[in-house]
Amino acid sequence: MKKLINIIVIFIIALSFQSCFEKKDGVINKVSVQQAEEMIAVEKVRVIDVRTKSEFTSKHIKNAVNIEVENDDLNSYLDTMDKSEPLLVYCNKGGQSARCARILQDKGFTLIYDMKGGITKWEESGRQVIVKN
Repeated sequence: MKKLINIIVIFIIALSFQSCFEKKDGVINKVSVQQAEEMIAVEKVRVIDVRTKSEFTSKHIKNAVNIEVENDDLNSYLDTMDKSEPLLVYCNKGGQSARCARILQDKGFTLIYDMKGGITKWEESGRQVIVKN
């Protein structure tokens, strides 16, 4: 009986990982901090911090790149990117990243993941950030 329960638990975990990485083309996929961390760990996404340069410089998630959603050059920068590359966007709490995710969707990007709660939720959950000293 215990063996059967273990098999069922493993099966459920496997299904949750599959749904986390399931392609939903052209749809903005809201993901939890835990799902984002799992995606980053297996290098399935490009991590984009959409906050201002000074906010990014003060702290950010490891290996994130800074693409300011408020930048006048945002559209021209996005035009140089691969639209099929999976992108994980985040900001402070979720507002700016939701806006950026809609812009990405309008520009034809197909794999967009918006981290719920932003870097604030990431830090509150005890996950590490890169901090400028």
